[in-house]
Amino acid sequence: LTNNLDWQVTMSLLTENRENECFFCNSKTQLQPCEHCDKIYSCENHLQIHRPSNTCMPFKVVTKEGVGRCVVAVRDILAGEMIIEDKAAMIGPACREKVCLECLAPVSEDTKCSSCGLPLCCEGPRHHMECQVLRGWKGSNNLSLYLAVCVIRGLAIDSCTHERVDKLMDHLEERQNDDSDDDWDCKNTMDQLVKCGMEHSRQAMERMAGIFLTNNVSCAALSGGKENGFGLFPIFSTLSHSCVANTRRCVDGEKMTVRATIPLKSGQEIKTSYIYPDLGSVVRRTQFPTTWYFDCACERCADPTELGTFLSSLRCDNCDGCVLPKQSLVYDSIWVCGGCDQSITAADAVKKTQTMKKKCNECKEEIEEMEKLIQELLNFGHPNHYLIMQIKKELSLRYGNMENSLMSNLTDQELARKVLLCQEWMEVMGKVDMGFTLSKGKLLEEVAKAKLENIKRSEMTKMKLLMEMKEVMKLVKEVGKCKQFENKEEQKQFAMRAKAMILT
Repeated sequence: LTNNLDWQVTMSLLTENRENECFFCNSKTQLQPCEHCDKIYSCENHLQIHRPSNTCMPFKVVTKEGVGRCVVAVRDILAGEMIIEDKAAMIGPACREKVCLECLAPVSEDTKCSSCGLPLCCEGPRHHMECQVLRGWKGSNNLSLYLAVCVIRGLAIDSCTHERVDKLMDHLEERQNDDSDDDWDCKNTMDQLVKCGMEHSRQAMERMAGIFLTNNVSCAALSGGKENGFGLFPIFSTLSHSCVANTRRCVDGEKMTVRATIPLKSGQEIKTSYIYPDLGSVVRRTQFPTTWYFDCACERCADPTELGTFLSSLRCDNCDGCVLPKQSLVYDSIWVCGGCDQSITAADAVKKTQTMKKKCNECKEEIEEMEKLIQELLNFGHPNHYLIMQIKKELSLRYGNMENSLMSNLTDQELARKVLLCQEWMEVMGKVDMGFTLSKGKLLEEVAKAKLENIKRSEMTKMKLLMEMKEVMKLVKEVGKCKQFENKEEQKQFAMRAKAMILT
């Protein structure tokens, strides 16, 4: 009922507002309709966001009570269809090691810019922005320098892009009242920028730092490069978070595309996930208030079972029952066994989870040892516990892909185990990581490879062979849909692998 009412409210907003305000900024002046789709009106500044190339992007920004600005579909959207095409307002370094400020590749201590003395191994358009300003830089660590670089680059963007960036949240008040450790050393960074003679006010620099730290996305400086940086993507950043997202993003250098992972209805809110979905609520939820300054209360977080996945569920020491938080949205809620009603504190639940995590970290990356680890972890957690599921996924990828475990050398039992692990992961994680996702694509490809190996080993009639190959081709086709969320190089590599599989 709640979801239905939410949809009705959103549809009402769409119907009322489509003809009298811009789809992106909600301006009511100088409007023009899209002549290609007739789904939105736009001011003169934002029509290119709606139609960046030859395709109309099917979204609109609306304001909903209790939510604020959010993004909704203006028509029905197919799974895999592009929703947003965005370009980074700026890209900056964001790792603890010393990297080139231009290409973000790791550099040695003596690889420096001849003008400012900061780490640099190549010339390009990015570094010149901060080169003059930071000649007297005396920051405390790499992250402090990188934040200064991002602030300078963020304040140097053009006026049109700045208008989009300026709408993003900075959480400045919360950051100033946050007593936790600040790896970025924000206060000292601002002090140093002032000493370096930045022409902008301290307030403007602090706001840009807040926007960057709140809305950044991991990315590489160059297409196909290592993700040593953070990018600021202003259109993407308008999406709200949900731990059960209905989109996935693909970042390739300074370009980002956002696609639907499942079919969406007109008026449905379009959401992304700030955190990897394969983490259980016991560790996932605590990151929201410390990083983004809100408490997630999405349908997954509100359900102790995490939509029936039991990804954080522990094993009861008394009766081997299932132990779950009594109030999943309360951080210090007691955890109660569904079998015997015995309870433990939230601190004890976290401690038990940490014990499991420690055992995972100490395990050798060998198939036999990882199989033993799963059995050991079952003494602490549910068979679907997120740490056990992570080991199962890693195992499914190791069977048949290691030097000492090639596909052709697997026993029939190991081959069946590989397929079972893939299927278990997809069945459980598919409830919280829905539709065409990267992980699903990776595991479906492994299932297809295993089925091909099984075909080679089996004697079957021509009809049976055709049926089995048809099933493999169906899997390969589905993998291709999942690969839409990867960069062009990986899509190209998969096309070659798929061709090799079919011709085997």
